[in-house]
Amino acid sequence: MARNLDSVRNLLKARAFCFLWLGYVLYVSLGALVFMALERPEERALRAEVRALRRGFLRGHQCVRERRLDALLEESLSAGKRGVSVLDAKSQEYNYDFTSALFFVTTFLTTTGYGNTVPLSDEGKLFCIMYCLVGIPLTLLLLACLTQRLLPWVTHRPLQYARAHWGVAPARLALYHALALATLISALFFLLPAVAYSCLEPDWSFLEALYFCFISLSTVGLGDFLPGRTHGQAAKQAFEFATSCYLVLGLLAMLLLLETVWELPQMQAVMRLLSIPLPSQQGRLTVLPLDERIFTEDPLPPTAAEDTSPAHELQYTLPTATITPEQP
Repeated sequence: MARNLDSVRNLLKARAFCFLWLGYVLYVSLGALVFMALERPEERALRAEVRALRRGFLRGHQCVRERRLDALLEESLSAGKRGVSVLDAKSQEYNYDFTSALFFVTTFLTTTGYGNTVPLSDEGKLFCIMYCLVGIPLTLLLLACLTQRLLPWVTHRPLQYARAHWGVAPARLALYHALALATLISALFFLLPAVAYSCLEPDWSFLEALYFCFISLSTVGLGDFLPGRTHGQAAKQAFEFATSCYLVLGLLAMLLLLETVWELPQMQAVMRLLSIPLPSQQGRLTVLPLDERIFTEDPLPPTAAEDTSPAHELQYTLPTATITPEQP
């Protein structure tokens, strides 16, 4: 029995990446099937409702030609997709005042891209391409630098303090800290903003506001929900500025959480399981990060364990590299 378990374990280790790839394909296929089952009835009902409205309008207004009506609807829908609403022809709201343009720039530099505002001119499209080529890498660089500056205060120092005063196992302590950080970020950047949006937007339910927050910070940016569209121009600008700040701060918080999770010993063990060692690397020296050696539940070497003086006590610091022989 034990031999069979060992053979199964060895098979899983040898084919871990293949199982991961197969599982991902099945996960994507399952998502497509679920969305098809959930959304196709709603799509059919909405399509039938629109066709009924169109037929009723043509019956009630026989002077309107069907071809002219279709042309008007196509132009209206095309303008709506480009951020220009034709439902209120007297509206003085613009998409390219400074605040709205700042919101537009923030959305595509953070790769959120709601799609509600797009460049209308050829010159604007060309400038958008050139601007993004520099702006998106610059934004990612800035967020990465901020993450590395904040990570010691958010993760490393709290773990160092807790390990020194509470005596919890390092790997378990890191996992508890990641769970606490995930709970805090969920409350500050998902639940509380969802409550605020649902209160300020009368047409939004809490679920729709939470959906907007998740779609925004995951940088999916579908654009089906946008704050400030039912308010006046001043309120719309305030919503856009607040949402711009929310996007930047929220993405920074998400990066801090992802970096904290990535440094978990459990996550590193999963990555080592999924990695494929090259034959040329057998028996060579491997560079391991120091934080990986510290955050392990293996006992210290006897020489280090016997010396408990403060001068020789291991402290958690920023990742550095030590060279250790690779285990066969």
